[in-house]
Amino acid sequence: MISDFWDTQIGARYRSEKVELNDHRKDTEENVDAVIGLHGMAPYFFETDAYLYAGKDNYAGFSLETERDFLITQKLIIQPYLELDAIFSDDSKYAKKTGLSSATAGFETRYEISKKIMPYIDIAYEYSKGNDETSWQIESNSEKGWLYGAGVRFRF
Repeated sequence: MISDFWDTQIGARYRSEKVELNDHRKDTEENVDAVIGLHGMAPYFFETDAYLYAGKDNYAGFSLETERDFLITQKLIIQPYLELDAIFSDDSKYAKKTGLSSATAGFETRYEISKKIMPYIDIAYEYSKGNDETSWQIESNSEKGWLYGAGVRFRF
């Protein structure tokens, strides 16, 4: 804890990603990265998780997740959120393009029947940057589009 509302975190992250190879086969890349982060919430503001990553093959990245609950009623809640991932460098054989890797902005609307049962509807817009061309993989283009979801969240 570094202040009343902010914590630092340190640890490791395991990544497993499916990649498409030059000969249209698929492979799985698995990595473990060191991570240092900041988690917290300014009073009455956005809850934030920001992390810096470092791994093998000169991998360096950053992720940011932020969200805020707006109470329409005591049980009806709208939660806008933003998730960003950036890659500063990646020299692996399955390298991602550097820069903003992915971004998702959306909002979730949920109704808390109780603190344990919460049905929700989620609408978001997502952008995902493609992969670099290497001797192991083909270059892929960026993808973007709308995401829709609905479900029930259970807490125990």
